[in-house]
Amino acid sequence: MTIPDFEICTFEDHDGWQKLPGKIVYGGRYVQVEECHFRTPARPGEDIPWTVAHRVPAVAVAAFTEDGKFVLVHQERLPVKRALWEFPAGQIDDGETRESIIATVLRELDEEAGVEALPGAEFTPLGWFFASQGFTSEHVYLFAVGPMRIVRAPQPVGGEHIGEVRLVTPDELRHLVASLIIQDALSLALFARLSARGMV
Repeated sequence: MTIPDFEICTFEDHDGWQKLPGKIVYGGRYVQVEECHFRTPARPGEDIPWTVAHRVPAVAVAAFTEDGKFVLVHQERLPVKRALWEFPAGQIDDGETRESIIATVLRELDEEAGVEALPGAEFTPLGWFFASQGFTSEHVYLFAVGPMRIVRAPQPVGGEHIGEVRLVTPDELRHLVASLIIQDALSLALFARLSARGMV
């Protein structure tokens, strides 16, 4: 499998943007909360206080079959007390490199949807998006991958629960978005990128 070339999201100081040393006030496995100060190009002489939640980056994947259907999973989301129809997604656990990002894509498709790549499958990078940019540095890499095929039932890990895997046509996907059935930011951002590329 060829690893596609794509840009990695970084947060170094640049062009008048500067993050001053801060203090971690909560440090969990997946989320750290930091009290810190920033300087910006518009306010170079001012130390601006802010609270930032640092979260492990993630991927979201629009996997599609040979006949052009997209893979969706029906997943429990405990914080919002709902089961939602979503594109497969997951956090990058092994550092933020192209290799680890693609490995996460394949792992999440296997665990959450039970799908594998057919010979000649291609990975199309669709950039990244910021999940809640006023609060967190979390960013999610977006991909379209296919053709894929379902080979087994989902095997989620880490306390997750996936009740069903569904294949939908582009028209059905648009209907799910328009009728507010798809509600999560990952899937909505991925749908927007697919739409902008003329892929749905």
